[in-house]
Amino acid sequence: RDRYDSATYKHKLKKNGVRVISAKENISADASGILMESVLEGMAEYYSAELAQKIKRGMEISAKKCKFIGGKRVFGFNITPEKDYVINEEEAYWVKYVFDSYLLRIQPIEIIETLKKHGIKTTSNKDFTHDSLFRLLGNRKYIGEYSCGNITIEHGIPQIIDDETFEKVSLIRK
Repeated sequence: RDRYDSATYKHKLKKNGVRVISAKENISADASGILMESVLEGMAEYYSAELAQKIKRGMEISAKKCKFIGGKRVFGFNITPEKDYVINEEEAYWVKYVFDSYLLRIQPIEIIETLKKHGIKTTSNKDFTHDSLFRLLGNRKYIGEYSCGNITIEHGIPQIIDDETFEKVSLIRK
């Protein structure tokens, strides 16, 4: 749906003896066919650009309402059919455990072993690692902060960890 890509690929195909024929439109091989093909390619590019604008606008509207836009679910939260964040009580228990243990200066490897011993996995159904543990400890969604692109809304989603605990953990992490 990009006129320039289309022209480049058609030129390469033509150079190699391949003729492009439209299955949908009856485009003649004469001068009027060149014009018709250009108009159709322009319309396709316009449609693609317009659709991208509509999608972006829809995502911004959803983000301002603190809706789940897509991607990977955050451990500790479920997503309702209406795309709202709700606390997953079982996972939230373990989020609190991780924060509290880290505050008590329990070594990350011990925290990971405890999670593994209890069969607790990430939302990708994998064992926790140092990376996933530290991503959890730094995720501001746990203090209710919603962010998507350039939109950030404090207390936009349910809070699992209180601000004070989060800040103390952040200081320890530094």
